[in-house]
Amino acid sequence: MVHYALSEKFRSEFHFMCLDALIPHAKPGDMVVPPFTGEEFQAEAFHWLSMFAHWALQQGLSADHTVLFASTHVKHILTSYQVTSWSDFIHDFFRHYEIEGDVKFAQWYWKKASHIHITWFSYRELRACTNNFSELKLIGNGKVGLVYQGYLADEQKVAVKKYKEVTGHHLGDVLYEVFLHRSLPKSSHLVRLIGFSSFEHDPLLVYEFIPGGNLDQHLHGTIAGEKLTWDERLNIAVDIASAITELHYNCKFPIYHRDVKSTNILLDHHKRAKLSDFGIAAAVSHEKQRTSCHTKVKGSYGYTDPAYESSGTLSDTSDVYSFGVVLLELITGLRAGEFTRSKTFLPDLVNEMTSLELLEDIVDKAIWRPCTEDPNNHCLDCLKAFVQDVVELALKCCNPDPKSRPNIGEVTQKLKEIQLEQKMCDSQTTDSMERENSGRERVIRRGRH
Repeated sequence: MVHYALSEKFRSEFHFMCLDALIPHAKPGDMVVPPFTGEEFQAEAFHWLSMFAHWALQQGLSADHTVLFASTHVKHILTSYQVTSWSDFIHDFFRHYEIEGDVKFAQWYWKKASHIHITWFSYRELRACTNNFSELKLIGNGKVGLVYQGYLADEQKVAVKKYKEVTGHHLGDVLYEVFLHRSLPKSSHLVRLIGFSSFEHDPLLVYEFIPGGNLDQHLHGTIAGEKLTWDERLNIAVDIASAITELHYNCKFPIYHRDVKSTNILLDHHKRAKLSDFGIAAAVSHEKQRTSCHTKVKGSYGYTDPAYESSGTLSDTSDVYSFGVVLLELITGLRAGEFTRSKTFLPDLVNEMTSLELLEDIVDKAIWRPCTEDPNNHCLDCLKAFVQDVVELALKCCNPDPKSRPNIGEVTQKLKEIQLEQKMCDSQTTDSMERENSGRERVIRRGRH
């Protein structure tokens, strides 16, 4: 397969806004696309357009963006050089595209683009897919951005993140998140970045659409329907622990999320969870993993590791602390931080209630619901034991001393062991209940005779 690359002179045109960081340098053996000169004949022009289109395809530019970039470059050259023998032709080509849309080119492009991991969209494509960022398309409203749903040209449903107030650093934030996602393997536990727009005045990020809302909404009743069952909560815990594990043990370099919280955990229709929002994630070298890594403190109230908050020293156990808080949210249904409680922060409250032997008073009542039909309390006894196991694990994660916390791999393994033990206990409880029911039926039948 031929690999295309821009010549250094051509690549330097993208230096504005640091966009050249997204474009790799040419390597030996690459087919190099030179800058357009304005002196080519028609056949040479077609060849240049073909090479540029193949380069764009390999780099993940959308069909629309490919033509926009090419036309901007060509028109700039035609302005610099006087009209050439074929300039009217190339000018007409792009004028036709802007008015009517080059349907054939787009069809060819998207047929070839199935391998693209992250697409570089034009701003007008994303504006169109959200109906000009209509309020009717608004599905999320966070601290720094709004999220809109929309459909791409291939009918794929997506979520588009738009900053509320665009400042000079936001394009850098977008490009950094693109950089992180390009380094990650495909995962069922991480929300996938589909693409982005590098428009300086309004940079955008495009994610896969997750239809079930976020964990915070499910725990605190802002989504209609029954509350999450214990099995669903345990699945969510395993899913997110697995997501963090994939980040920390990423083969290229460890990534610390720094914002693990219930609003960043999205659920699908089957209540399986994915971790989202890498806006403040930190990529670190393998040498610094589990050692001191000093950064500007970032995170969310109630979830940020107190040791990291006080010292600025970031390690993998900072994410472990945040995950421990999420575990406690899953068990209690309470928020991570509330001033109106005896203890503002959830780990402190759970520690207090545990020491007073009142833990059951703050466990979400919906967790016990599956055991209400068991007259002998086999189910309830098992469930209480497993809830206690998860609470103990969560409190280890929230240990004030970062060095005393388990790493996320150990946490994931323990949760999977609890999940397996619960399945075995559920099976034994079901068998016991069936035997008891069968015995009752025999006694009733004897009484009738």
